[in-house]
Amino acid sequence: MLDSKDNALRIRFEKEKQFKLFIALGIDLLGMLSYLIPGLGEIFDLAIAPISAILVFVLFGRKLKWAAFTFIEELVPMTDVIPSATIAWYSMYVTNELETISEMDKQEKLKQKMFDNLDGN
Repeated sequence: MLDSKDNALRIRFEKEKQFKLFIALGIDLLGMLSYLIPGLGEIFDLAIAPISAILVFVLFGRKLKWAAFTFIEELVPMTDVIPSATIAWYSMYVTNELETISEMDKQEKLKQKMFDNLDGN
C-alpha cells in the first residue's frame, strides 16, 4: 500500500506529466507552423530550431540526445511533421516512467535536505 508521501509524489508526477505533454505538443505545433508560410517556412525553421531544442533540453531531463534530435528535425526540410518534443515526452514519462519517478523522488529529498540544512544554521 502506498503511503501519503508516495501518493503525493505520484500526484505530482501525473500533474507534471500532463503539463509537459501540453508544452511538448505546443513545441511540435510551433515547428509545424512553417508549413503555413510558403517559401519562408524553412527560414522560420532556422529560427525555431534552437528555441525548440533548448525547450526540449530544459523540459525533458537535460538530455542532449533529445535536444539534438529536435534541433536536427527542425532544420532538415520536410521533417516538421515528426513530433520530436512529444517523442521526448513519451520516452521520459511513458517508456522510462519508473526512472522519472525515482529521479523526482531524489530531487525532492535533495531539496528537503537543503531546507533542513538552512533551518539548522
